[in-house]
Amino acid sequence: MGHFADLLQLRALPGGYRIFLRPWYDRLNPMLRQIAGLHRRFFLTRTRIVVVVGSLGKTTTRRTLHAALDCAQRNFSFSNYGSCLSENLLRLRPRDRHGVLEVGVSGPGNMQPHADMIRPDVVVATSIKSEHNRSFPTLLDTRAEEVKMVAALPANGLAVLNGDDPHVRWMATQTRARVLFYGLDAANDVRATNLRSEPGGGATFDVHIGSTRVGCRSALIGEHMVYPMLAAIAVAHAEKINLADACGRLARLHGEKSRMELLEAPGGIRILDDSFKGALESIHAAFDACAAMPAKRRILVLGNVEEPPGNEGDIYRDLGTRAARFADVVICIGKQRMQAFRAGAVQAGMAHTAIRLAGSRIEAGADLLKTILQPGDLVLIKGSNRQRLSRLALRLSGMEVNCSLHYCNAKVNGCNACPLLKTPANWQENHFIRRVSIP
Repeated sequence: MGHFADLLQLRALPGGYRIFLRPWYDRLNPMLRQIAGLHRRFFLTRTRIVVVVGSLGKTTTRRTLHAALDCAQRNFSFSNYGSCLSENLLRLRPRDRHGVLEVGVSGPGNMQPHADMIRPDVVVATSIKSEHNRSFPTLLDTRAEEVKMVAALPANGLAVLNGDDPHVRWMATQTRARVLFYGLDAANDVRATNLRSEPGGGATFDVHIGSTRVGCRSALIGEHMVYPMLAAIAVAHAEKINLADACGRLARLHGEKSRMELLEAPGGIRILDDSFKGALESIHAAFDACAAMPAKRRILVLGNVEEPPGNEGDIYRDLGTRAARFADVVICIGKQRMQAFRAGAVQAGMAHTAIRLAGSRIEAGADLLKTILQPGDLVLIKGSNRQRLSRLALRLSGMEVNCSLHYCNAKVNGCNACPLLKTPANWQENHFIRRVSIP
């Protein structure tokens, strides 16, 4: 009876059933996958389906593709696997010229059923990195799983591959489809030159496709964000979309929630929220992007590294060395090897007092941050997805935040979209909420 009451309680939360009954919803996926596969086979025969795979950058690449191809927004969920992926496919309509789906994996054997269901016409592969190293012990294991979507392309399909990533470039050997490489290297079919960062974030660059050159502007922050732009332009070119129109739509695209998202806080403080993922390579990219942005002071709020690929002490010590090159103050939230981080930063010349260890409580980190902020500061927030450090950005922006979980496993596209953000703490005693959210 208690669980039934908890189930009824979820009705008061907008989206509560979809978020907190997700494990039970995913049990329906074998059936939903079959229905979605039939929908693709019989009703989407004229819809060109573009699939995005890879370790990092999938969501931003999906968004750039939506913009470049001028797609109708059909994705009901940011989630890229299970029942949510099947439902995203079911939401595509026969009148849609293109549909874009982002597909993720969590372990061996996940990709092939997705490929069989979707039957892609175009596959974009972004990168092969360390994000899932617990499920895939080596990058070779990761690419062996990700490449299954590329291998599923028909002979008249198109593989758009990040040519600057050797593991992604290798995928060209595993497909009979046409291949386009994109990247910064001159050997790519679609490449960027004259890359220039803009003071407020974003960049301008020229795109070369054979003898064609087109100027582009991006509001996305960080050099690594040029890759999703190039992937979208490559697909638009292949699909015979006017490139000037595509680049115009891309120029209006801003960062996704908690993915290099630039926010303005009271007092002239800027927040660069990149807290959605904490893979090591994404931390390096965020550090570089923050270092390139002008600011009176740069403050780093650093959480845990997600699935660190190697010796944790060495990884955190190296991050400390890197942080010392651009950060004036660092607040560490988490208990995993933060002492090693501080040792690396101090050895690289950072003052011991400039590095504050806040433990695992996000409230402690928020309190520390408030005591040191000054007008003109730029705050980079980066950490493990489960820590939900975006709550710091929401607090600084003046939003009410009641949630005090140290870690959270709920599948939701950012804390601002979570109905628990402003609910009293006793809501976390709900059986379904507790089972889904608390690790």
